[in-house]
Amino acid sequence: MKYPTFMRRLNRGIARFSGAIIFVISALAVYESIARQFFNSPTSWTLNISCYVFIWAIFLGSAYAFQEHGHVAVDLLRDFIDRKTRPSRTVRRVLAISGYCISFIVIAVFLYGGWRLCMRGLALNQMAPVTFHLPLIWVYPSIVVGSILMLLTLFFMILDLFSGGEEYL
Repeated sequence: MKYPTFMRRLNRGIARFSGAIIFVISALAVYESIARQFFNSPTSWTLNISCYVFIWAIFLGSAYAFQEHGHVAVDLLRDFIDRKTRPSRTVRRVLAISGYCISFIVIAVFLYGGWRLCMRGLALNQMAPVTFHLPLIWVYPSIVVGSILMLLTLFFMILDLFSGGEEYL
């Protein structure tokens, strides 16, 4: 099964939305700089909002980074094997699938932890411990949504490799 087009489009669209979030964060930073420098009137909310919105941008953009080989990869084992032998495509495929499966497990743990944070934040009505009191239930779901997107992306990447695709080797 080839990596699905709908997943490419979904990840690309969400990555664009993530980029728009970063643009808004940049605009808030410019606003804060102007307010502080020229009007001697700094805000108490821009930094806090920017930090929490940035968390959304990071988690939403991570699936696209997987899809486009944008995450940092540890090629230590593959480089070692390349130096010792001329590995076949099968060996490279097994190494890639193994690495993506390990990533899948780590992100599944993220998803579990994010879900627990969401449930605790909802039950306890947790607020951000900063000057701008934002309910953390608006921040924690970023972990869940981003993890689900990354797991779906990894799932389709692994399926692509099992079916003979070479894009994610």
